[in-house]
Amino acid sequence: MADSSIRFSFVKLQVEDMGEALAFWQNAFGFTIRGTYDEPTFFEQILSLPGEDGGLSLMLVQPKPVGHLAAGTAHGPIGFQCSDIVTALENALAAGATKTMDITEVAPGVKVCLFVTPQGHEVELVQAG
Repeated sequence: MADSSIRFSFVKLQVEDMGEALAFWQNAFGFTIRGTYDEPTFFEQILSLPGEDGGLSLMLVQPKPVGHLAAGTAHGPIGFQCSDIVTALENALAAGATKTMDITEVAPGVKVCLFVTPQGHEVELVQAG
């Protein structure tokens, strides 16, 4: 049985350019900054979607000093459920994303698509219903 005191809390993405990464997530999906840590070894922005301040956080972390980072391959895409997959994908593309999978109906009433952020992170959009 799962421990009820544990809940999924955040996803952390390491980025080389905080300004570029922050602009992407704000412009593509409307994330806002909920908190900031500026430490000797890293700079971190804690983001949330409007109305979800107590929910899952997206944390962007820029190491100090900044060096080249390779996007991880030992994980799947960051997933977002949306009510309008066409508009969500268009917003992401307009903010600099690169589409890697067209909008596809994978089951009756369930559409998915994939894109990569300008920083190389894979994102999956899901529209169900």
